[in-house]
Amino acid sequence: MFDATFEMVEQYAETFRDGVRDAFGSSMIADVLDPIRKEIGMLHSFNEEFQRRSSSIEQVFQEARSLQLDEGAQG
Repeated sequence: MFDATFEMVEQYAETFRDGVRDAFGSSMIADVLDPIRKEIGMLHSFNEEFQRRSSSIEQVFQEARSLQLDEGAQG
């Protein structure tokens, strides 16, 4: 999800950087584009961690359901 967004921002930032010829353009990079890139990177990391934890939780739930079914079949 964030990979495509990050790649797009990187592409636009690189295109913009290539055309920068003054202090205003440089400040746009430093004050706007770089913080956006950083924020997307952090969101990407957060999303990856969320997916890992969600997967772990789902695995625990499946194990609990399996135990419940086993106990129900035995009882």
